[in-house]
Parts: sequence; structure tokens; C-alpha cells
Amino acid sequence: MKIKLFFTLLLAGGLMASAQSQGYKDGIEYYKAGQYENAKTILERTLNDASTDKSLANYYLGQVALANGDKAAAKSFFDKGQEVDPANPYNYVGLGALDLLNNNVSSASDYFKEAKKLAKKDSEVIVAIARAYYNTDPVKYAKEIQTNIDKARKDSKNMEPSIYILEGDMLYDAKDYGQAAARYENAITNDPDNSEGYVKFANAYFNVNKNFGIEKLEELLAKQPNSAMAQRELAEKYFLADHWRKASDLYGKYIQNPNHFPEDKARYAVLLYWGENYPESLRIAEEILAGDPSNFLMQRIQFLDNAALKNFDAARTNAENFFAKNPNANFTTNDFVTYADVLSELGQDSLAVVQYEIAAQRDPKNGELLKNLSSVYSKNQQYGKSAEAYDAYLKLQEKPSLNDLFGMSGRYLNAAAYSKDTTEQKELAGRGIEYVKQVIERTPEVSPVIYQRLARLYIAANNKLPDANAIEAYNKMLAGLDSDPANKDPQNPNNTLPLYSEAYAFQQAYASITNDKENHKMWGEKYREVQDLMNGTKTQE
Repeated sequence: MKIKLFFTLLLAGGLMASAQSQGYKDGIEYYKAGQYENAKTILERTLNDASTDKSLANYYLGQVALANGDKAAAKSFFDKGQEVDPANPYNYVGLGALDLLNNNVSSASDYFKEAKKLAKKDSEVIVAIARAYYNTDPVKYAKEIQTNIDKARKDSKNMEPSIYILEGDMLYDAKDYGQAAARYENAITNDPDNSEGYVKFANAYFNVNKNFGIEKLEELLAKQPNSAMAQRELAEKYFLADHWRKASDLYGKYIQNPNHFPEDKARYAVLLYWGENYPESLRIAEEILAGDPSNFLMQRIQFLDNAALKNFDAARTNAENFFAKNPNANFTTNDFVTYADVLSELGQDSLAVVQYEIAAQRDPKNGELLKNLSSVYSKNQQYGKSAEAYDAYLKLQEKPSLNDLFGMSGRYLNAAAYSKDTTEQKELAGRGIEYVKQVIERTPEVSPVIYQRLARLYIAANNKLPDANAIEAYNKMLAGLDSDPANKDPQNPNNTLPLYSEAYAFQQAYASITNDKENHKMWGEKYREVQDLMNGTKTQE
């Protein structure tokens, strides 16, 4: 459900403190969190920065290449990293990992030995070797994986956080999410700034307890306010948990970070739309479209924003372009429904019906959509189809409400009243009568309006003439009205005089049909009296 944006977004000037980044380290964080393409983007973007450890950056670019199956690129990166800093053990780990994938086990072992010499009991390097074996074949190299984990545990006295990250990943892969989260928690305990542990903990826990996962990422952002990954991951979790305001606010800060991604600006526009900040969402969408007119998502958001802002002419033009330019796109039900709403607002109900029908065909189990389609059919005077759509909606309700049942009776009344076939009139009205009777059975105190509906249905079933059943229903309606003298007061805000007028008119008509002159006269007098009250020509006694 949408929520209101109770406060305006922070001004750009107030965001400058967040417009910093961790440079290439953001790329390493993304790699460790398993977001390889994001890692590659940032590492390539920051590779030539003065503050970048180029040897380490090339190692992680090589690891990204390995993850993508590009062995040649991986070797090139590891070789460059080695050339920049021959004393960096990680590029030896990378070359060893590459040899393992090429089944050169002996050569891989030599690279790993060299890495260990350079690491001088650096337990994180030992864990990187264990991960290289795990990534290659966790079954075949189970012994080597455990041997290196045990060494790292011994050398660090159980304090190296990457040990628990790897163990957590292994448990996560085995779908043991609870134990995986526990290992990630161990990593955080040993290193309160371990961003990888926070992110992976949140991912493991999010499907079980969204709030618990979010709290962990909030802790991370408090510790690392300039981390692009911390900002982005928390904003994404807010979004997935339907915290639109928090998501859009944090995304507003995040896109000021130099290490944000181009597609994130589009996501920000989407978040602003769902947070009901339509003007700002529209501004960003149009800004993106100015440079990328074919951007499908921004075409959609532009159309939806203009519809929400009641710029219906603009929304119609946007929608026409959106559908025409993307004939094979994956449109949503909301796309068609919003377009239909726009057309309806512009008085083009016949065209609106077509869009609603497309939406209903795509989403036949969407009860609210069928209910709206029924209303549009009624507005377009397609009463038979209106009844069919409402009936389909009603069948999806496990226990229809009284309003649902009463609404169904109204659809059948309209369909019967406008049908020119007497047999069909009787059939349609009969269905409506069944629904009104269900309402009466379930209602402790029956409103006069319900009896009015029942009477009208009996009239529709009888070739639009009152019969004994209709008169009985009107009598019950009148009894309910007469129980409160205020119902004949012209000043009564409930305006019940038209109910009296209708009942008296049909009572008089029925007396005429049955040749009951006495009642014809009596009902005629009552009808004229209530007309005088309605016209203000008679004072209530």
C-alpha cells in the first residue's frame, strides 16, 4: 500500500556530507557481497584514482572475471596486480584459483604456497585460498577447504572474520539460512565494521524477519555512513519491506554518492512514485528520458506520474507512446488499468473499457480489477457485461460481504431494466432477487433501501410492472420508514421522501392494475402529499 511522504526530501545542499565514497573499497565490498557486476563497475571506475591500491583492485577484477567465466581476462588482471606489487599475496591466490579451474592442481598448490609465504600468517589470505578450493569444487576439495580453515582459525585464535563469512556462505548454499546467519553474526562480533557480514546477515534473515535484517543494515550504515553499498542495500531492503518513505529518502542520499550506478537514479524515480512524491519523480524521469528516450521504465513512470498528478492529457499522450514504442514489452496490469482510468477521466469510456478488458484477461484472479471493470461497464451502459464482471469478482470472494451481495443485486437490476427481452429480464432480475434475499437473511435490521431494491427487481422481472411481490416489498419498506416520523421531514438530511414517493406511485399503479379504486384513490392522495413536501408547498403536520 502506498504511504504519504509527510516531509520533503532533503535538499541537495544537505546531502553533501553523504556525497563522499570509499573509492575502490566500495567495489571490494560489492564483490564480497556477491554483487560482481556492481563490483566491476566501481573497480574499473576508480582503478586510476591516486588512493586506489591497484594491485588489490586488479585482484578483485580478476575474481569478478573468474565468477563470469572469463579465464583469460582473469589471468590478465592477476598478472597486472602481480606486476604492480609482487609482494601482494592475493594475486598469487587468484592465479592459483585459475589453475584449479584449469585442473592444474600442482601449479595451483605452488601459487598458494607462495601466497602463504608472503602473507606471513595473514589468516584472511588463508581463507581466500580455502574459498578458491570451495569455488572450484566443494566436494572434491573438501579436505583442502577444511585444512585451510583450520589453519586460519589457529593462526588467528578464532578471531578472523572471513572464516565465519566462508562458513556462512557454505551453510547458505546448503539452504541452512539460520546457521548461516549465525556465522555472519560471528564475523560481525569479531569485526564490528565487517560490511560483508552485515549485508549477508541481512540477506539470510530478510525472508524470515524483515525488520531484523533491516536493523543490521542500519547498524552498518551508522558505522559506515559513506559506504555506497551500505546506503544502497539498506535502501533496497526498505523498498522490499514497503517502507517507501525511508527507501526514497535514503536513495536520495545514495545517488549523491560518486559510487552510485546510473540505473539507481531510475530506481529513485520509481521509489518517489510509490512514495507519492509525484512531482519529483516526474522531474527525474523526464531528466533521464531527455538523455535516454527509449528508457522503458522511465516511460512508464512518466505516464504514471502524470496520471497521479491528474495531468490526464499528458498522461494519455505518454501512455500512447509507451505502448506503441514497446510492443513486445512486459506490461503490468497496473499499466493498462491506469491507462483506462486516464481515458475514463477524459470521457473516453468506450476506449477505457478496452484497456480494462485487456487488464482483466491478463489478471483474471484480480477481484478488485473485476469490480472496477464492472463499474466501467455500468458507466458505459453495458449492463449485461457489468453483471458478468461483478459475478466473476464475487466468485473470488471466500465470504462475500453484505455490500458485495447488494452490489451484485444492483448489477442484475440494471441489466434486467435495460434488457429488451422479457425472458432475459425475468432471468436477470431473478438472480438479483436471490442476492437481495441473502442480504435480508444476514441483516438483523433491514434498511428500507434494501426492500426498495427487492421491489424494483420484482418489477423488472414482471415486464416492468408492479406485482404482489413488489407491493409486499414496498409495504415492508414503508413500515420501516414510518417507524421514524423524521423520515417525512423535508429537512431530514437522509432525504427519505423520494422513497415514499416511489412506493406510493407503484402502490397506486398496482391498485389500477387490480382495479382497486379505493386504494387507488388513497395511494394517489399520499403520493400528492409527499410531492408537496418535496416541493416545499406543504408544511409537515
